Amino acid sequence: MNLSIFSYIDQHSDITDITFRDRKRLGPMDLASHHIMRGKSNISFALRETMAAYVSGLNACSFCLGSHEAVAKEFKVSPELIQALLDDLETAPIPKKEKPLFQYLKKLTLEASKIHEGDAQAVYDAGWTEDDLHQVILIGCLFNFYNRLLDGHGVKGSQGIFKMAGTQLSQKGYKVPWFIGMIKNTIFRMKRKQLDSEI
Repeated sequence: MNLSIFSYIDQHSDITDITFRDRKRLGPMDLASHHIMRGKSNISFALRETMAAYVSGLNACSFCLGSHEAVAKEFKVSPELIQALLDDLETAPIPKKEKPLFQYLKKLTLEASKIHEGDAQAVYDAGWTEDDLHQVILIGCLFNFYNRLLDGHGVKGSQGIFKMAGTQLSQKGYKVPWFIGMIKNTIFRMKRKQLDSEI
């Protein structure tokens, strides 16, 4: 259930109900998100989306967890794997090489001030580079920001919205056309019509 914190937020709201209203300040985040989540990196799209869902789950952000579980599923990552990571990172069935990345993400999210050289060294000892760790930190920072943005506005999402996000973000990425401000009302109407038809 979405919260009645803002007059323009309802049960069909998603992140665009926030970002499309404030293009001057939030518009640049779309391009930054696209570069972080779809730019060149040793970390696959599937792993990046798993990390996005993991951070969101640690923060108990239902909108971002549901959305990025759906995106990760499009990249053949099961929701059960993401839940296993959240239940117990140490026993989750992920490659040994990936575990230090998730350990770093968890500490960055829950205890950022306690990060030390040993945390980074564990990542390097697993065969990752400084650029790879930088990528992981960017993902962690990005989704901690988005988690607070969505929860602060009271947007919780729904299965219909998560499904739409999974399709959109897996196929088109995070970039938003420059002319979105001119057609945002049309997009909102189309989205709500589609979601209403699924209820």
